[in-house]
Amino acid sequence: MHIPIFSYLSIYHSKLMQTSTPIKLVVFFLLLLGSFSAAQAQTQFTERKGGHSYTMEIPSYMVKTYELNDVASLQYFNKNKEAYTIVIEDSKDELELRGMKFENATDFLESFAADYKKEEKRRKLSKTKSFESNGNRLAQNELKWTDEDGDFFMLITAVETKTHFYKVICWTLAANAPQLQDDFRHLSASIKD
Repeated sequence: MHIPIFSYLSIYHSKLMQTSTPIKLVVFFLLLLGSFSAAQAQTQFTERKGGHSYTMEIPSYMVKTYELNDVASLQYFNKNKEAYTIVIEDSKDELELRGMKFENATDFLESFAADYKKEEKRRKLSKTKSFESNGNRLAQNELKWTDEDGDFFMLITAVETKTHFYKVICWTLAANAPQLQDDFRHLSASIKD
């Protein structure tokens, strides 16, 4: 978020310079430094353990829950921000025993996202973006939809490690998405196992 500090400080600075004293200059520069710090403040993340022994960085404003999904191995939320995150893990060995073999994170995500495409008129799924983070391969989609409860945004990420595929699902109200998207992207890319 960008805070327009320069307009207020410019006015103060011009008046300060008309009657400048060393103390006034020090106060001005301390205010300027404090304004830059506030404008550049970022979300604090804490590493949390989940599932078979993976870690993930979770925003400090989210708290653990067990009520979002029955099969998720990690679940966090913030009711005030309407921010929700779950992680569902799948062992590659167990998937293969069930006859499911995926080439990569993109293939895994497309298989999972196929259910979302069924209601394409009500849901808008972005093109898949593939990238690497922490030595893992990731594939990511954004999903936007409207239903009787309102407009929503979801970030769906598939993370492929050596032994597992993870589905990281983060969602919020569409109106909150601009403020939460970066945090969702950060936590989704932070898995280590």
